[in-house]
Amino acid sequence: MIGTRILLLLAGACAILAAHPGCAAEPASARLDRLAQEVHERSLDLFPLAETMGRGAGPRQGRLELTFTAEHRERQRRYHLWILNELTEIPAGELRHSEKLTHQLLAYRSRQALEWLELPFHQHYILIHLDGGVGNNLIRLVSRQPFRNEADYHAWLRRLQRYPEFLDSVVRLMRDGMEAGITIPRAILDRSLPQLRALAPDAREPATSALWRPVSRFPASMDSAARDRFEAAYRKLLVEEVLPAIRRLAAFVEHEYMPRARTTDGLSGLPQGDRMYSLAVRSQTTTDMSVDEIHELGLREVSRIQGRLLEAGKTAGFKGPVSELRHWLAANPENFPFTSGDQVIAYLNQLHARIVPQLPGLFGKLPTTPFEIRLTDQAIAASTPAQWYPPSDDRSRPGVFAIPIVNPRERSTYGLASLLAHEGMPGHHLEGALRLERSEIPAFRRRFRINAFGEGWGLYAESLGHDLGLYDEPLALMGRYGAELFRACRLVADTGLHARGWTRERVRRYLVEECGTSEARAVNEALRYMAWPGQALGYKLGELAIRDIRARAERRLGTRFDIRAFHDAFLAEGQLPLGMAGERMDAWIEAQEKR
Repeated sequence: MIGTRILLLLAGACAILAAHPGCAAEPASARLDRLAQEVHERSLDLFPLAETMGRGAGPRQGRLELTFTAEHRERQRRYHLWILNELTEIPAGELRHSEKLTHQLLAYRSRQALEWLELPFHQHYILIHLDGGVGNNLIRLVSRQPFRNEADYHAWLRRLQRYPEFLDSVVRLMRDGMEAGITIPRAILDRSLPQLRALAPDAREPATSALWRPVSRFPASMDSAARDRFEAAYRKLLVEEVLPAIRRLAAFVEHEYMPRARTTDGLSGLPQGDRMYSLAVRSQTTTDMSVDEIHELGLREVSRIQGRLLEAGKTAGFKGPVSELRHWLAANPENFPFTSGDQVIAYLNQLHARIVPQLPGLFGKLPTTPFEIRLTDQAIAASTPAQWYPPSDDRSRPGVFAIPIVNPRERSTYGLASLLAHEGMPGHHLEGALRLERSEIPAFRRRFRINAFGEGWGLYAESLGHDLGLYDEPLALMGRYGAELFRACRLVADTGLHARGWTRERVRRYLVEECGTSEARAVNEALRYMAWPGQALGYKLGELAIRDIRARAERRLGTRFDIRAFHDAFLAEGQLPLGMAGERMDAWIEAQEKR
């Protein structure tokens, strides 16, 4: 105790005399490290669900914040203003290279968040059928919430006890939106309502709800008495409070909100829609390209890749045009070999087993985090795209590639190889797991995601399938170019929908006629662009940026270019805005030249 008091007195004396040459101030790097840690923890305080979805188990797993309220949005503003103010006190010139990136990313993240808070994006995202929507998030949360012991079950009970209040705040926000003329497109609500209804079936028996899953998977550590106590309390909470609150929200949406929901499709149909889309494009692409520039680039890329696809199709017997691709595929039953979702998973696991042994030829460093391929939860499979979900920090939950299979007989092998390369290895799982394993960068950077970097890497990873032998079969090669063509078409369709007056019907026609997309997928994609404005632009723009950086390295290094060293260097600092990534890699290329 005496030693502790002396240390505290000395620390206080140094703080008072910091300006004196004999007592140096805290180094800038130490202040930045401390700030980065505090920023991350405060962020989880604001959004405790992010702790569960990211880290896994943690001290906040029993908490729920009313994130859509005006009071919470004001707390978010204060949080980001605090970060920017703290950064002004840390001189970037005294930091090492990686620390400078941390300083820049903290500022970038907060400035962008403040811009988003100035516009009514929350009104748009509150009830979409994809990530961010109330129903989708709750279905995903119950599958990721820790249920290891009795304490975990009681934490879930505490969290769910606040959901009725949360759902009531959603209703209030949507009413405010109706009055301000800011509503979600009616076509999106058609996908969101079934998710809510699946959570709250009309019968008083809650066992058919996705929320009943915790009861069906009690751990061995809970004895029968503890299980009975929880089940009784949980049933009472669901039947008397939570399920009625979900039904109230669903009834409000169906009877009050939907009749006044907008029938326009793009963001231009909202009062501040043009500003919203401009910010979304800048955020999702991390470039200063104009909407017109992106649209025109998309048209050029579509034309270029169509030629590649048709050339690959000749070997398989497809003579075009692209609009006939789906009919040609459907005419051959061998292209649709699956009768169950488990067969699709087995096929993907076989492809994954072929990929892994070859990765050391392309990467010097590989992740050790486990990876699994699973079916998407059936409650959201009809309205959710294939996705990679990151692992928990303690690795109790692996990285997961979830693929939605509604009717396995309609799932072709066409495109599965490129999809796995994108979502698994060498795509999202390789990049994302490596990032999460990098203890040398701050925690917020390990979880920080830049759409154009991450999805750009995913599309770039598809091209690495050539090196991995994934496209030796003609149909697999067609699927690879079909997937790239699809991402190029997104540049045209997304900008057309939100900035050029396109309807979702025009988007559907374009995807079918110019990209060879099936009717069902084209409908889903149009809704995706409506729900996630600008997000679909990140894939192709990010991939083109990565390929441009690689081309510069190959040109300047010549025979000294090492693909393994290039990939390791590109991924070494986690996800960055494309401009920052390019500057960083140019410095790496210069350093390699001098070696």
